[in-house]
Amino acid sequence: MTIPAPSGPTADADVDARPRADQSLLDAVTDLRRDVDAVRLPLPLDGVDEAEESRRRLLDQLDDHLLPRLRELSAPAVVVVAGSTGAGKSTLVNSLLRDEVTTAGVLRPTTRRPVLVHHPDDGDLLSAHPLMEVVRVVAHPAVPRGLTLLDAPDLDSLEESNRATAHRLLEAADLWVFVTTAARYGDALPWQYLQRAADRGTSMAMVLNRVPAAALTDVRADLMTRLREHGMSAVPLFLVPDVGPHEGLLDATKVAPINRWLAMVAGPDRARSVIVRTQRGALKALRPWADTLVAAVQAQVDARARLEAVVGAAEEAAQGVAATDTALLAEGPVRGAWEAR
Repeated sequence: MTIPAPSGPTADADVDARPRADQSLLDAVTDLRRDVDAVRLPLPLDGVDEAEESRRRLLDQLDDHLLPRLRELSAPAVVVVAGSTGAGKSTLVNSLLRDEVTTAGVLRPTTRRPVLVHHPDDGDLLSAHPLMEVVRVVAHPAVPRGLTLLDAPDLDSLEESNRATAHRLLEAADLWVFVTTAARYGDALPWQYLQRAADRGTSMAMVLNRVPAAALTDVRADLMTRLREHGMSAVPLFLVPDVGPHEGLLDATKVAPINRWLAMVAGPDRARSVIVRTQRGALKALRPWADTLVAAVQAQVDARARLEAVVGAAEEAAQGVAATDTALLAEGPVRGAWEAR
């Protein structure tokens, strides 16, 4: 990583002083992206659908996270607030900001278009990010500088396009904030995504929403045990008590611990460490991810070779049959007519 020497006016010096990725690393990741995009898996082999899905996810990771981050290391950390249907993600985001910036309510899905909220002074650093094409952007002074909050669609949405968008946003995240409820934290879905994040070294936190007061101690203990069993004991865990049926924002005291944590994460050194940790994890995951794709391509090559061998053998057999038929024809009526002359 290099930092160019300042030159010119002060404003130019500030821009030039931004940390930038090593050009050779950026070039290598760019080349990998080109190669992954060129992969085609036309033969319907076992596992080809999973390989194609993995290829698309890898492209999302490269396009929406690694390449934008390597090109602009100073961009704010992308904090994706994700979770299952009805977990209260939008209400949580609004409550953190003390403002209705994203739609919350009982109708599902409430988050049809993702909402990205950033500090007004961070807008220029985000302008070239590819996510800007798929989100509604809101500048809000309550967001700490150095962070963006992204309210994602439901991971288990009935609408396929919403699920696909949610998955894409998670690939783009520097930090996952996974929101679930006391009634649903044991579902398989949260743990699938948390495990994926852990395997890739992605920074993350967990918010358990709507926790009944009577069950708070037991639920916390059970969830901490589950996190420890999954190797995630260091993941920050926040519990939001159940306030019953309500509309609008949660009381500020209910989300104050999360707000304090986000403010701490937004600090220059802490935000950079979150970004670097996730980036290192993503880079480390590229090798096994690419190896899996290489194996799928090799399976296609091997299958094609087998098919070509079968076709070649069939052609030889067909040519042999044709030659035999010609010989029999010559041996029969044609030869008889010749000898009768």
